[in-house]
Amino acid sequence: MMDKLFWAFPVALLSSLILTPLMRWVAIKLNFFYMPTPTSVNKKPIPLLGGVAIYVSFLIAMVLFDQLTVKDISILVSGSLLFLLGLMDDTFRLSSKGQLFGIFLASSIVVGYGVRIQFFSNPFGAQILWLEALSIPVSILWIAALTASIKVMDGLDGLAAGICSISALTLFLVALFNNFLAFGSPTTLVAMLALAGSCIGFLPYNFYPARIFMGEAGVMFLGFILASMSIEGLVKRSSIISLGIPLAALGLPLVNIVFAVIRRGLKRKDILAADREHIHDLLLKKGISHRAAVLVLCAMSVLLGIVSFFMARAPTIVIIIAWICLAIMLFIGAWKVGLIGSRNSSGN
Repeated sequence: MMDKLFWAFPVALLSSLILTPLMRWVAIKLNFFYMPTPTSVNKKPIPLLGGVAIYVSFLIAMVLFDQLTVKDISILVSGSLLFLLGLMDDTFRLSSKGQLFGIFLASSIVVGYGVRIQFFSNPFGAQILWLEALSIPVSILWIAALTASIKVMDGLDGLAAGICSISALTLFLVALFNNFLAFGSPTTLVAMLALAGSCIGFLPYNFYPARIFMGEAGVMFLGFILASMSIEGLVKRSSIISLGIPLAALGLPLVNIVFAVIRRGLKRKDILAADREHIHDLLLKKGISHRAAVLVLCAMSVLLGIVSFFMARAPTIVIIIAWICLAIMLFIGAWKVGLIGSRNSSGN
């Protein structure tokens, strides 16, 4: 199984490299374009359907190299429902509340099939805290929050695909080097390799200046798979401290969405409404070029990935200290860039 699963990456990558220009051609023929909005960075129509290439490439690798269980199939089916919802949004522009309903519905389905955070253990002792009935809402909120955090990062060319590929490879390495049979699972490893390959194969056509977008279909599917597999492969570790591993791996989009919710709440605005005050928007306002902003954010994601990898192998006390330092640095970085504080007070 180990030798076979590594093929998921090149197969997904090659499939994405082939399918992405094909879907761009289809989008042009069907006149299926992303149309700019007042909050868009890009100001010209761009062909959509890149998410179809990512979705199909991922499924090809999963079907060929994974032994799918009922639980795994529930993740793929629920992810497919979100993918279809995203296609509807790309076509008809659904409301933000409609998108959020779809995310919670898909999250509820996989939780119903057993994708759950069921217990935490005391990192300093042998006690186990069983969540029991709370495992359902906690797991749903976990999946929904991570899915939404990836969704809002799709603001610059190549950013969402870059962040997702880095996060997927990070979660793959963490699971692999911590005994994938006990700590992770073969499905988690295959899924993360397939997702990374699909995103990297898409990037040559999506990096600035983008020739095609993945659309809501692609970004919601990617976020949902990352969120669901983070539970299956990582959060089921015995210690509550292990929650910090996927949180660090996905730290950049999570920090972005947390401050977005706080910012909009303080301004009494719809917390789901779009604006131009995300971290990537603020980098552009500081005069950083489109391409450089993406590279800076991807570099930050790599650093967070490295931190999460070493957290998975470190003693509990070291993990706690690392999290305190990381939280301080993220807070300072958020203040410097303008996500919080008076620097952002004039934003819309």
